[in-house]
Amino acid sequence: MVEDRRRCLLVAVLLASADAVRPAVATRPPAVRTAAPVMIMDQLKKIADDGALAVKQAAAEKVVGERVAAKLAAAQAKYDIPQKYTNLMQSFFTSYMTEIYLADRDLDEYEQILSTLMKKVLETAQEPHTFQPFHEAIRAPFDYYKMGCDFANGMVDADRSLVLGAEQIEKMQQQIAAGDNVVLFANHQSEADPQIFSVLLDPKVPGFAEETIFVAGDRVTTDLLAMPFSMGRNLLCIFSKKHVDNPPELKSTKQRHNRMVMKTMQQLMTDGGKCIWVAPSGGRDRPSDDGKYEVAPFDSKSIEMFRLMSAKADRPTHFYPLSMFTYPICPPPTTVGGEIGEQRTVKYFPAALHFGEEVDVSRFSEGCVTDNFPAGCDANSSRDELREALAKHVHSIVSSNYQDLAAKLDMP
Repeated sequence: MVEDRRRCLLVAVLLASADAVRPAVATRPPAVRTAAPVMIMDQLKKIADDGALAVKQAAAEKVVGERVAAKLAAAQAKYDIPQKYTNLMQSFFTSYMTEIYLADRDLDEYEQILSTLMKKVLETAQEPHTFQPFHEAIRAPFDYYKMGCDFANGMVDADRSLVLGAEQIEKMQQQIAAGDNVVLFANHQSEADPQIFSVLLDPKVPGFAEETIFVAGDRVTTDLLAMPFSMGRNLLCIFSKKHVDNPPELKSTKQRHNRMVMKTMQQLMTDGGKCIWVAPSGGRDRPSDDGKYEVAPFDSKSIEMFRLMSAKADRPTHFYPLSMFTYPICPPPTTVGGEIGEQRTVKYFPAALHFGEEVDVSRFSEGCVTDNFPAGCDANSSRDELREALAKHVHSIVSSNYQDLAAKLDMP
């Protein structure tokens, strides 16, 4: 019966769509029938494919939505879940399992992964995890890292995904093994960037993504849906400039926390052998008015902070540009700085990384504060000018490599 309704709906869609593309012609005597132009046949085939996909997706969303709703109803009876998060989980989990179905992934496997995630979200809703300035991934008694990677793996089209500049990773691994530090200056597109980073790299360079430390804003450590994923990563947890002042009564507490993060990061770099990922933009890339994604501008102060810390660490630090193409899988909201608990959708899609060559920051000599201080400074360039020049240089590399990734994946 359900299959019959699907066929009827598909036929209706095809007929309506064919009428829409059929050119209007004046009444004329019957003519000899000829083969339809190839372009029309292509259009009709596309309409048929689109119609079939729409029917399949609608049916999947209905069935999946009912199953997710049943699970949430049972959970609601046991846990006191804020209504806002119940609605968010309903839409997010329905979107996820629908994409699993449409991508012909193993439904039983990913439903189990989803059930595990739902349980962890509900547990943290009851007892939120408190993130220290430096949070180390929780791997036991429950492995949050594995859960996050398993969940993200369902959304990543691995066969079409790309990792370019892999030879740079080999250099980084050698540098880290020697006790040097590595800093990745990256663009940021999705909440799931750390997990996608691991999904793409774990099969190729085991341990590299797993040990990477991510500089994370407060959104991913306070949002109930994001929290279980964050618990599985090594994080330097900081309050971004956008959120430090809100609410005003917590400003001093947040500033004190940020100072502790800086102190902790300095110690980590002094210890050496660390790889730190940071988005100098301070947030995720957003689409322009025409819907095209571009790498958001980099904050020169953020890059300068890492340069200064590396100078104090008494260990060599190597800076690499990293371009990340991830937004189709879990796109950011169109607005910036909304309240915690954003609406989320997911899509099965390839992702891509491009590791650029090491940036020699010594080329951007430090400007003088006063005459010949610090020693060897360039009196002809102000500190601000040189700081901006370095930020623009790194941004141009990340942006250029990003556009190359988008072109390779046939994205506008």
